[in-house]
Amino acid sequence: MDTKSVMTEALEHLVDKELKQFIWHLCNGVIQGTDPIPKAKLQNPEREDVVDCMVQYYDDDAGKIAVQALRKMKQNELAKKLELKLKVPQPVKEDTIDGPEPMDLQPIQADWQRPNSITTCSQQFKNTLLKQNANDVYIPTSRSQMKGSALLITNIKFDNISDRKGAEKDEANMDWLLTALGYRVEKHRDLSGNAIKTAVEDFSKRHEHKDSDSTFVVIMSHGNRIQNKDAIIGVHYHEDKHPTDYFFVEDIFTHLNSENCPALIDKPKVILIQACRGNHEGGVYVHDSVPESDSWVHKEKDFVCFMSTIPGVKAYRSRDDGSFFISYIVDELSKSAHKDDIMELFRKVGSRMEKDPQFTGWKKILPCFERTTLVKKFYLFPEL
Repeated sequence: MDTKSVMTEALEHLVDKELKQFIWHLCNGVIQGTDPIPKAKLQNPEREDVVDCMVQYYDDDAGKIAVQALRKMKQNELAKKLELKLKVPQPVKEDTIDGPEPMDLQPIQADWQRPNSITTCSQQFKNTLLKQNANDVYIPTSRSQMKGSALLITNIKFDNISDRKGAEKDEANMDWLLTALGYRVEKHRDLSGNAIKTAVEDFSKRHEHKDSDSTFVVIMSHGNRIQNKDAIIGVHYHEDKHPTDYFFVEDIFTHLNSENCPALIDKPKVILIQACRGNHEGGVYVHDSVPESDSWVHKEKDFVCFMSTIPGVKAYRSRDDGSFFISYIVDELSKSAHKDDIMELFRKVGSRMEKDPQFTGWKKILPCFERTTLVKKFYLFPEL
């Protein structure tokens, strides 16, 4: 039986509503790097027409894309049967563990929009990775796609200093990404320094952490260096009237460490901070020349803290499109979280931002790691 016949037979198992969903995925892009099929080409078609159109657009990759589209629809059994009949190798070519990978490290374009979907990790990739590298990878403990809880704090409107226009998009994009990665997102907006402290402390005490694989804490606000520490500025901050309305970034580590949050011992804790760390523009002129059997654990371990800029330097944000740091994170994790660990994902974010032509001359931005204590590779395994 040829490829077209096998694909058509698979689509016969879909009712009309499910076929419309399948077509929707084709029109919005199934696999990162492949063009979606124009909607005009798939208006009220028969199943045979859908298959013909897929082969016309994707040639030899049509079968792989059909399998992936069915998986996105949670038609896993049908996808598996189609895959076996087509003898489509899994994982697909960009999902392999070994071998060279094409490095798409280009800067975000001016018209960048959040992707329509996140690239799904294949079950075979996950199983093979965990089997071959069990001692070097954080092993997921949950049996569902829900990996844990995430805290998202976004300060936009301030009483005495400029509002963070565009941050609404950062909040929406990060909420979408964390949800797509399998986290229950707890959102807060426009908090004072004390309210941020309370939110972080309360979050650290959530009982759900006991059954989670990992957690994310994302804070986006104005920021500065105060007492030689990184500080998140509260919405009431005023240099004279409310000079203490801030929250120190280092306190996140205190609340989530082994002593204060034992439910997260040996679990990755990802901290993302979008905030200035000083007033420097960033550019300089250079002349041409816990295991259960052990009652003792590291007080602070398994953290990764990725910050939008280096110490002392401003962070940059578009008033229309949001923060560059957040846009790069959403874009890179959407494309590559199915195959790269978190440190490689963040390295790619830094590499792409370093090449961004919008930051030339004295105006520079480069994200950096702080106080990172991951001892294994942390994979997110989207949608698994």
